[in-house]
Amino acid sequence: MENGNKKNSGLMAVVVVVAVLIILGVVTFAIIPFLTVRKMVDDSMNMADGNYDTVITAVIAENTVRYDEDGTAFYTPVYEYEYNGKTYRVPAGVSSSDKKYSDGDRVEIRISSSFPGRMTDPNYNVRTSFKKASKTITSVFLVVAVVPVIMMLAIVIIIIAVIKSIRKNESHPAYTAPDQQDEYNDPNDDHRG
Repeated sequence: MENGNKKNSGLMAVVVVVAVLIILGVVTFAIIPFLTVRKMVDDSMNMADGNYDTVITAVIAENTVRYDEDGTAFYTPVYEYEYNGKTYRVPAGVSSSDKKYSDGDRVEIRISSSFPGRMTDPNYNVRTSFKKASKTITSVFLVVAVVPVIMMLAIVIIIIAVIKSIRKNESHPAYTAPDQQDEYNDPNDDHRG
């Protein structure tokens, strides 16, 4: 009986250690890199915004259209603006399957006074696209990384409950009746048949 409890305790300890190692592995190899990449992208976009120090109004000259291999159209607005007497035509840094602007729309943009051919649209840029995609990526990440961890924890809890149940049953064995043959021993029976 004592030996069985030691085996069960050892088994439970192994199950708990394996579960902790798997959780640490998921955290190390999934969550930390995900958060690191997300922070790097945010930081790089914040640095880039500091370069655009002048606010001006541009006109959407056109929307260039390109098609992917599935035939889906992607629209890229082309901004036209004037700065210090020179006219610039600059395509947006992002494209989408939804047409963000119509030709002729007036849009407030930010340009770099040092490099006026560089611009960003605060309402339609890599950051706004990334934030939109980030919500989807985060949802997928939660399903791919967190749900298996929760499932594994549930399995560990079930295993621990089963081990405790086995341990409880071993510590209180059920009464079993002795065989009928053991109940009656005739001292005169020489067991010959």
